[in-house]
Amino acid sequence: MKIRRLSILLLVVFIFSVLSAQAQDGATIPAAQCDAPGDLTLRVWDENWAKTVQTIVDKWVADYCPGANVTVNQVPWGQYWDLLKTDASSGDLPDVFNIIQAYGQEYINNDALLNLQPYLESAGIDPSLWGAGSVDPYRSAETQDVYATPLEWVTVAIFYNKDLFDAAGVPYPTADWTWDDFADAAAKLTDPANGVFGAAVYAQYQGGYGDWIASTGTPPVVTADHTTCTLQEPGSIEALSFLKDLLDKGYMPTVSQLGGTSADDEYNLFKSGKVAIYLNGAWKLPDTIRDVTFNWDIVQLPRNPTSGLSRPILHASAWAASANSDNPDLAANLVQFLVSDEGQKIFADAGGVAPGNPNPELQQTWIDSFGDTNVNIQAFVDASKDTQSATNFNGDAFNQATADLVINIFDLGVSVEDATAQACETMQPDLVPAS
Repeated sequence: MKIRRLSILLLVVFIFSVLSAQAQDGATIPAAQCDAPGDLTLRVWDENWAKTVQTIVDKWVADYCPGANVTVNQVPWGQYWDLLKTDASSGDLPDVFNIIQAYGQEYINNDALLNLQPYLESAGIDPSLWGAGSVDPYRSAETQDVYATPLEWVTVAIFYNKDLFDAAGVPYPTADWTWDDFADAAAKLTDPANGVFGAAVYAQYQGGYGDWIASTGTPPVVTADHTTCTLQEPGSIEALSFLKDLLDKGYMPTVSQLGGTSADDEYNLFKSGKVAIYLNGAWKLPDTIRDVTFNWDIVQLPRNPTSGLSRPILHASAWAASANSDNPDLAANLVQFLVSDEGQKIFADAGGVAPGNPNPELQQTWIDSFGDTNVNIQAFVDASKDTQSATNFNGDAFNQATADLVINIFDLGVSVEDATAQACETMQPDLVPAS
């Protein structure tokens, strides 16, 4: 009898294991059992993320790595990067931590990050599933191996005032509209008598001029390896000239009329009903849903008439592991769970930013987290499928160059050719010498 009961129990365990394996096999990104438990440290910068990550870690320990011990530490953004830099210099990084695209190449080149490519290959995970905009900044420029996996993504789209479109008799934009359609709409929506501008879409790198450059097929501002300024490339000149022409015709406000050079300055003008079309990121959805009282909606960026591309800049924060971790296999296993369907389901249910895992069900969970808005939030998800990764980075000279670029073109009337030449010259000290 005991033998029979044991056989039945083993059969049940076997069937459960098969069903679990089948469920994992069907996942966009599967989770996996760890080889052996151990101790890990994990660091994030966001207080809300820390709470959610703790829940994810607890599930990983319970279901995939019993006996593991993970210490989750939250360091505020203002101190996070200085501490990470100090830890990297001393070879004492946390086992697992958050990183952003601006620092991806720097930490890869300094041999600070664990190469995750072998672990992804062993798990049957093709990194291209995340999309170039999400994962490419975390690839080695030399080998194309992946050193960090996307946690979340943010990209941009057009926000438009439906009431102003209706009043001007202008059809609402669609996902197929072009730069020509955009310019035509901006002209018809401009109403100087009432202080209304047709558009405001240039102010920032990701939420402005950089996206128009990307839609020409040109890396915006600088190449991904940070060796070369791209502002004097034909695509950059085309995009910036298109925007300056709209400004010169009075369809867009100058920096002085905006009151600043941030996307929030454009948002405030949009919120006041004084601009019909503006460009911003998914991060602005909560504010817009809460504060804007008129009818509005979202649509993808217009397509460049030559390239046919609507290619916004996408930024994805990611999970990385330390190259000096005492438990590299365990750290990589935790990273896999953090970006898996199971781990990201917890992240998606928490609301906020969109989960990095491209599983449509997870993306729909993110959309649903905003409630019944009657707004085309799906436009952000659709836009994310063909994106340009962020190529900008932090540096005094680089930051000065891009700040001057916007003011020179969109406030001081400097020609696009002269403004881009000056910007490329200014950023030279921060560019990485080509190998």
